[in-house]
Amino acid sequence: MPSQEALLGLLCAIPALVAGLTVHEFAHAWAADRLGDDTPRREGRLSLDPLVHIDPFGALFFVIAFLSGYGLGWAKPVMTNPRNLKHPRRDSLLIAIAGPISNILQTPIWMFLLFLFGYGAQKMNLDGGSTSAVANLFYLTLLSGITLNIGLAAFNMIPIPPLDGHWVLQSLGGRPIEEIFDLIRPYSFIVLILLINFTPLLSIVLGPVSRFSHELAFQVLQAGQKLAL
Repeated sequence: MPSQEALLGLLCAIPALVAGLTVHEFAHAWAADRLGDDTPRREGRLSLDPLVHIDPFGALFFVIAFLSGYGLGWAKPVMTNPRNLKHPRRDSLLIAIAGPISNILQTPIWMFLLFLFGYGAQKMNLDGGSTSAVANLFYLTLLSGITLNIGLAAFNMIPIPPLDGHWVLQSLGGRPIEEIFDLIRPYSFIVLILLINFTPLLSIVLGPVSRFSHELAFQVLQAGQKLAL
């Protein structure tokens, strides 16, 4: 049974996760559309409506992974057709990195909100009671906005199918890399699950990123608090 702390963390993470995934997938669709591929537009993916991009089963597995520490969630992938692109390799790379870049660009927004929160909390001297409990929920939500977006950007750049990083590596590496990924792709989801859950890959890649994002959030919060003194 998940602890109350884990359930609270999940509740506070949902707004950041929905926003992060929605904008991420929209960015892929927008980049493809701008580069000449109207497939995402025809499939209705050129939208900031979360319902367009959130996969129900993927969302369920996000919850399971968040509470258990095992598994992997996902959003609906944006389908593209390289034949519609003027420069297929270059443009595929640009479409792939558009998602992680969108997560990085969202991070300053969450940082600014956390800065304002730190300033307001210090001014109102929130040090106890029900008001402080509500403030803690806001803090955890804003913290999630920073850590999840930085984490999503880093995670998606891992060069393993079906993550965005493998399209980047394939675009840069040419046909030899493409042939390797063609062999892996039918089993890519199983391979990714095994690597994430039964090897130190995730901790090696995301451990330093997580520590950096938490330290960044703490520094932003402190900056807001110091300004209020």
